[in-house]
Amino acid sequence: MTISVLALTRYDRMGASSRVRFLQYMPHLERMGLRVEVQPLLPREYLTRLYAHGTRSSVTVAASLINRLWRVLRKGDVDVIWLQREVLPFLPFVLEKILLSGKPVVVDFDDAHHLYYRNAGSRLIRGAFAGKIESLMRHAAAVIVGNPTLEKFAGESGADSVTLIPSAVDVTRLKAAAQAPKTFTVGWIGTPVTAAQSLPLVRGALEKFLTETGSRCLLCGAGDAAQGIEADRLPWSEAGEVDFFSEVTVGICPLQDTEWNQGKSGYKIIQYMAAGKPALVSPVGIAHDLVAHGESGFHCTTEDQWYDSLMQLHQDSALCASMGANAQSQAQDKYDTEIAANRLHKVFVSCMGG
Repeated sequence: MTISVLALTRYDRMGASSRVRFLQYMPHLERMGLRVEVQPLLPREYLTRLYAHGTRSSVTVAASLINRLWRVLRKGDVDVIWLQREVLPFLPFVLEKILLSGKPVVVDFDDAHHLYYRNAGSRLIRGAFAGKIESLMRHAAAVIVGNPTLEKFAGESGADSVTLIPSAVDVTRLKAAAQAPKTFTVGWIGTPVTAAQSLPLVRGALEKFLTETGSRCLLCGAGDAAQGIEADRLPWSEAGEVDFFSEVTVGICPLQDTEWNQGKSGYKIIQYMAAGKPALVSPVGIAHDLVAHGESGFHCTTEDQWYDSLMQLHQDSALCASMGANAQSQAQDKYDTEIAANRLHKVFVSCMGG
């Protein structure tokens, strides 16, 4: 059966959420007989400007909204709509329902997107949109989520069909980075936004560890954020990810214990695992489940725990290698893109009555 799918993503491949939850699966899905058209809401220059300057172009946003509306209105040529979060931000659900009518909708969430509306600073926005995501979940033929927190939320919101598909990686691609670098290197990968939010949590422990051991810290994609941390900085590129992981000994994922972070899907942790690197994580949300404490990495909640865990791995290369191998094996068995794509395909077939 050939199924025609319209994928309404947020971004192109530069946007991590769209790349990880949608675009990386295209080759797998097309081999399985799906015909997928991708229509990003926001162009690459939107993210480039946002990450570089922290600003948005109103002209770019307006043009993007018009393009999205025009494509959705011409949706008669597809069998299924595969939606990332929502059709348009700040569009009332009743209008989204009209736009989506007549086609089965598969909606994907890898973050607690409902909190944008529920916790908005404007009382008007909270009143008008607080239940929008829940309504989308109830309306959808299928809801796909990236972690157990969102799975529970979707079920409580009344979604008829909920499938948990963790964010996945091409493990074969990252296996090339499994060798240990000559210099013990603490690595982090993300965006300037997440760097500013999370890296200050480990600044003290990192500074102490790096000073005492002469080790290196390497940040990928952080830009100018978290300047208080002494580190080498690399610009992010998809092509350069393998080289980045090749230079890393252990990966870190510090997180504040917030409602938003409890709804994250742990992609950078899964990347560390696939590359054969032990992961040191704040045990918040799915991060607690991804990393087996003492086997594939460590859970760290205090500054002393971050420091002690780094020091233990620095002093015991055999333990570091063993944890990395355990992590990579787990990633291969549970979080590879081919596994996730097969589960996605079953969702689309089910939507067509198969």
